Amino acid sequence: MSESEGRTPAPEEIISTPGVDMLMPATPAETMLVGAVQVSERRQARRENWRLIRRRPAFIVGVFIVLVWAVCAILGDRITPHSPLDFRSIPHLSPRAKFPFGTDEQGRDVLSRVMAGSRDVIKVAPVAALLGVLFGVIVGMVMGYIGGWVDQVLSRIVEAFLALPVLLVALLALTTLGSSTWVVIGVVAALFTPIVARTVRSAVLAERDLDYVTSARLRGESSLFVMFKEILPNVSGPIIVELTVRVGYAVFTVATLAFLGAGPQAPSPDWGLQVSDGYNSISAGIWWTTFFPAVAIASLVIAVNLIADSVQSVLEGS
Repeated sequence: MSESEGRTPAPEEIISTPGVDMLMPATPAETMLVGAVQVSERRQARRENWRLIRRRPAFIVGVFIVLVWAVCAILGDRITPHSPLDFRSIPHLSPRAKFPFGTDEQGRDVLSRVMAGSRDVIKVAPVAALLGVLFGVIVGMVMGYIGGWVDQVLSRIVEAFLALPVLLVALLALTTLGSSTWVVIGVVAALFTPIVARTVRSAVLAERDLDYVTSARLRGESSLFVMFKEILPNVSGPIIVELTVRVGYAVFTVATLAFLGAGPQAPSPDWGLQVSDGYNSISAGIWWTTFFPAVAIASLVIAVNLIADSVQSVLEGS
């Protein structure tokens, strides 16, 4: 065996050997280039996803229903056939031409009250869902990116909140703090925060070791910059899905709290309160005072779920 065959090759010889240089670790410049390509590809994918979402029939139907109730909430008394608060007719009239949804126990037009009652739900539910997602994103980003003992402590707190019965906690909080609009918004947002945080944490864990994140670290960017400028846009898909889903849950939660007496009080035309007020009349055959507000709640929840399902289907590629 010759000397050249028996000795260990020098490092520079390994690097210069054809076909081996591709096995060498990527340089910082190469990592930054790959990271930039990943960011560009994901931006293009987000634009394409939004185009596909807008073409989904379920999305169009859901947006239309939501817009109808939004218009009713914004314009309120200006477009209702009658005043939602005035006693203008005989109590408990069944649906007819002048009163398509009938009248309630005090002679008020149920159609007008259903239209005006959308205001409380539209005003509270989206804001509560948005705040819950906002706080959940912040907590989830910190948990997923920083990790370590911070993740362990916050994960235990999130798990403790998730173990609590939602409605019981909400009722207890509203009984203690009052049932003003902002208290209801804050309580519902607090209930949604740990759920969103867990979802965002999982998404961040799948992103934090990719090349574009490493590229940002190599540029010397701060942790806040990496989390909210680099990672956040690339986990926007799950966050958007969570937001749309939480709006639907918020509508149902707010209406349920009003039904249980922990929301707006009479003479408010709130949907949940209308269902509560007319519930005892069903046994007497007076079904319309409960049926139409309940249908309004169901239609809004279904519409939001149609939007959420459309977004989720496109993002998951189904």
